[in-house]
Amino acid sequence: MKKCLSNFDLKVIALVTMTIDHIGVIFGTIFYDIMRAVGRISFPIFAFLLTEGFIHTKSFTKYFLRILALAFISELIYDYFFFDTLYYPDANNIFFTLALGLITLYLFDKSKKLVAKFCDTRIESKLILSMMYVFIIVIMGAIAGYLNFDYGVLGILIISFFYLFKDHYLLLVLSIGLATLLFDSPVQLFSLISLIFIYLYDKRLGKKCKWFFYLYYPVHILVLGLISLILA
Repeated sequence: MKKCLSNFDLKVIALVTMTIDHIGVIFGTIFYDIMRAVGRISFPIFAFLLTEGFIHTKSFTKYFLRILALAFISELIYDYFFFDTLYYPDANNIFFTLALGLITLYLFDKSKKLVAKFCDTRIESKLILSMMYVFIIVIMGAIAGYLNFDYGVLGILIISFFYLFKDHYLLLVLSIGLATLLFDSPVQLFSLISLIFIYLYDKRLGKKCKWFFYLYYPVHILVLGLISLILA
């Protein structure tokens, strides 16, 4: 199968499927279940693009701060239009998950360099590094769950798998599929469709619309929410 999707194309697919999901949530249409299933496709693509961004960014700090700032900016809009309150502590938007995922990837990278520096044998380094990876995932997953970040432990696992198994597609599919079965509802299995689009990624950047993609999340929720208020 020919690889034909750029970074830009994947972002568009993620935004479209996410928007379909949010239309179903905010308006509660008769197609609610179908729209929610379609929406499951978006997060793994966002997680994959996050790992790509981490690998290629020139400044981790700036990248992380952009994601974190967007999380805080979006939260008020997210809480009001999804939970009808200005503050809903039992759910925090997906950009908090992505920000924590970035920290996870940063710790993976630092662990790899640390182990390479101090371990003498390949077997020893692989064993210690694997233990460090598991420890990091457990801690970050616990934080995501405790703070009620969207996707919780599963979100951290998916982001981690895209980094750890980026060169092993079959292992990636199996890992994400198993984690989804263990940590979420059956409808989340529709998220595995996203792996088809990710497989078709040809490593091209495509069109540059960075700030559009950053701002789309809070703006589209705001617009959909306002429309629902007008129609009500």
